[in-house]
Amino acid sequence: MIADASRRPRSVTLAVVLVMLGTLVAATTAAGPQGAATLVLLLLAACFWCAVRAGRGRRGARTAVSCLTAAILVLGATFAFDDPLYGGSTLLLAALLAVPGVVLLYLPAAEAYVRARSGESGESGEEMIGG
Repeated sequence: MIADASRRPRSVTLAVVLVMLGTLVAATTAAGPQGAATLVLLLLAACFWCAVRAGRGRRGARTAVSCLTAAILVLGATFAFDDPLYGGSTLLLAALLAVPGVVLLYLPAAEAYVRARSGESGESGEEMIGG
């Protein structure tokens, strides 16, 4: 049985869930001043929106969710170590959830799904590289 490339792979669904959970956990570590909390909430909302769009096979959203996840983890790190009891472990948990989610978005099955959704053929990039 041949799998339809336009059908969303389970790894993409799992990636979206992991990224959302990981960024949510990272956002809880960034409970700092009001300005930082507002920035984190805006980044979190943008990351959730891009994660859903990446799950639908949008290439730009996949790139955006990767960058936003990194930004949330870095911003969370600045506040995580202020809490000596749970800050570091919470941030580690967030990274253990979000980073594999981002990696899953770039696996071959996800790449084939993105190509099928965008109507690209896989050989056009190889022709440009090959000459």
